Amino acid sequence: MSRAGETPALPIIVTAVLVYAAVALLPVSSAAAGDPLAPEPVVVPRHSPVLSPADRRFLQTSERDPVPVWVFFTDKGFRDQRGFMQAAASVRLTERAARRRARVGKDRILFVDLPVHSPYVEAVAALGAHRRRTSRWLNAASFDISPAKLDAIAALPFVARIKPVAGYSGHRDIEEIPPPPERSPAPATVGEFNYGPSLPQLSQIRVPPMHLRGYSGKGVTLAIFDTGFRKSHEAFAAAWAEGRVLAEYDFIFNDSNTANEPADGDIPSQWNHGTLIWSVTGGLLDGRIYGPAYGANFILCKTEDLRSETPVEEDNWVAALEWVDSLGADVVTSSLGYIDWYVYDSLDGLTAITSKAASMAADLGIVVCNAMGNYGPSPGSLIAPADAFDILAVGAVDGNGNIAGFSSRGPTFDGRIKPEVCARGVGTWAASASGDTNYTTASGTSLSTPLVAGAVCLLLEANPNFPPRILRRSVLETATNAASPDNTYGWGIMDTYAALQWAADIEADTTQGPVPLTVQFTGVSRLNPTSWFWRFGDGSIAFEQNPIHTYVEPGAYSVTLTVDTDLGPVTVTRENLILAFGDTLWVADDSAYAGHQVRISVQAHNSQSLTSLTVPLQLGGTPFGLHFDSVTLGDRTRNFDPVRITGADAVSGRYGFLLEAPPGDSGLPPGRGEVLRVWATIEASALGGETTLVSPTII
Repeated sequence: MSRAGETPALPIIVTAVLVYAAVALLPVSSAAAGDPLAPEPVVVPRHSPVLSPADRRFLQTSERDPVPVWVFFTDKGFRDQRGFMQAAASVRLTERAARRRARVGKDRILFVDLPVHSPYVEAVAALGAHRRRTSRWLNAASFDISPAKLDAIAALPFVARIKPVAGYSGHRDIEEIPPPPERSPAPATVGEFNYGPSLPQLSQIRVPPMHLRGYSGKGVTLAIFDTGFRKSHEAFAAAWAEGRVLAEYDFIFNDSNTANEPADGDIPSQWNHGTLIWSVTGGLLDGRIYGPAYGANFILCKTEDLRSETPVEEDNWVAALEWVDSLGADVVTSSLGYIDWYVYDSLDGLTAITSKAASMAADLGIVVCNAMGNYGPSPGSLIAPADAFDILAVGAVDGNGNIAGFSSRGPTFDGRIKPEVCARGVGTWAASASGDTNYTTASGTSLSTPLVAGAVCLLLEANPNFPPRILRRSVLETATNAASPDNTYGWGIMDTYAALQWAADIEADTTQGPVPLTVQFTGVSRLNPTSWFWRFGDGSIAFEQNPIHTYVEPGAYSVTLTVDTDLGPVTVTRENLILAFGDTLWVADDSAYAGHQVRISVQAHNSQSLTSLTVPLQLGGTPFGLHFDSVTLGDRTRNFDPVRITGADAVSGRYGFLLEAPPGDSGLPPGRGEVLRVWATIEASALGGETTLVSPTII
């Protein structure tokens, strides 16, 4: 563990690395501020004055001494391209980070990736300042410093500006956590998912159809900024067991444990809020809780200190954001907000430090989801960083879709509509940190935000190349209030399934059956494509919106659709969408005496794994007078659930049987052999009581 007050040496490389040392030599035409997200040096002019009169008054009247301040630097120790190249040669991006940044064309070393020039930091510290955090993105460091030393720091020639560090807004106080229910709620099942009490909050933003399509957030990395987490809760057991918690860091005590640490001073309730948030976005226990992104990877960040004597400040949030960028996070869910000395004029997306960092994260390919705050219903009651550009600021509605009175409202100071979207933030079902098996409900925009973040993970899984601005547009244009967005609901309640279909989607009238299998495909897009290009997985292609295709060979086929739009080409692939069987069912012949019972063995030859099998059988209509007695599983289906009789007509002798593998079972592997045993009795008068051959038929 690092000593209190030290900035930790945060891990940067966690996977194989890509080195980007070859940077084109570009001239620097002036000392004016450039784009920090470009692969070139940036030189920022000194502000005049370096410490504004308003900021000076705020710091001098503070009850704290020392006071926390940001010190922004003019450069990173070089001012030309050669210096940039030398610094960039020693910096590496993780493979995950480079892959994510490729969505926005920034998968190379940028100015923001280079470290702050350490002699500058040391010079400030030499004047009596204690370093708290260092920010590569902002080219700044936060310090605790006596107000009497501020002028000396401002006089340093490489100091561009000094600003106060803002504190946490305290908007968590609206949340109310009632006692856990006395009885387990009734099951709420959709397909194979028993969502339990999670179903209403997931259905409101249309997540279950995504799960039924196979999306779980798999392969997407979600970072959670909060108070800490009861990591031993059963709702998180699957994530730990499957190795999907990629990293964790405590930005309060500077160690790698985000659970409660009483020895270091954590109060008992420290992990309450974070446990709620993680479970709402990514919890998993069938029958008890599902988060939208129950199959995602997670990075856990403990950034908020609940000890009353220790204010929570924005430099932890910025440090966490830079850290998860380096680890390749795709989505961030943050239920934190900062206001402190900021006023409404500051909420323009350009002033608050966290807002600037959130906008920068979006430019680097991260989808940031942040709570609006719980200061509604007055106009302009939002908090930073909800005012950031190109993020998803989230408001709260109740189970009926009505806006919560506490949900903060827009607009931003510069007139932009906020929130972007809403989700359930009143009585939201969540895991409770009061025990490893406890659950509860809670309210606040804190609870609606992780629902949206989890849903975004599903969309990124489906569209892995979407940059944040395009994904954000898909979410906004398909929400319930998209036709008339306002500063109460924003664009409305998120509709995850509609957002999936916004750019391009594939629908099929059937997805499985015996060959030859004819499928009517439908291309879906809200972007008015100028062309449609289909690949059916068997080598065939088509160029119309709604083609008909026939599969003549058995197999599992992935279908791909590419459409040309104003945003460029968009490609969507449905893996193994079509399952064409080269399968046969037949009945093995048997013999028995009249009046005795006979075993009818139903055999199957399947070319693909099957999780369900329907057997239509004709027993009657023969000269033997067969009467159905019972049915059992066959040798190849012993692991299946009990046989269900789906149809029975004793007069005609027609019967239907359904065989299904239990949830999570791989089912019936390819092969041949017995799948069903049907027991029937031959009439005693049949053929004078002699032995006879019995041959029922598959209908």
